[in-house]
Amino acid sequence: MRPLLILIALLSLITAPAGAQEYGRPMAQVALQPLPETPTPDIDALLKTHWRAYFNAGGTTGFFRDQVRAGRIDLNEDGKAELFILIDSPAWTSPKGLPMLVAQWTSKGWQPIGWSFGESDGVFVMSSRVEGWATIQTPSQWLRWNGTSYQPLDK
Repeated sequence: MRPLLILIALLSLITAPAGAQEYGRPMAQVALQPLPETPTPDIDALLKTHWRAYFNAGGTTGFFRDQVRAGRIDLNEDGKAELFILIDSPAWTSPKGLPMLVAQWTSKGWQPIGWSFGESDGVFVMSSRVEGWATIQTPSQWLRWNGTSYQPLDK
């Protein structure tokens, strides 16, 4: 019976998903919520800058505030939360998920530090860190800090 248990344990190690241990375990889920009804000039400015032709535009690829989800979480433990923006519009769905932006606050406003794909309930901050920055997990990608920004790595 004991050799059988050892064999089962070894097989479970071999069949474990690649990369599962590599980036640690989930520490927190990023709560991506609809934007509030009250104005958010800082977030609106970010949306207008990076999705100028689509934000508050009609047509098949345009989207409005009610199709944007946002969440904040401190990724580098500096006491300041970074911003996550997810475009939650069916027209923007891809096989990897919905477009997602990670931004850091600077004296000039929100500056992008990572681009990826996510889902409203599928973005997690992992225990693994690079230079103090937490790894981010989405359903289709890992985002790892490369010294200046987050680099997406397909799963």
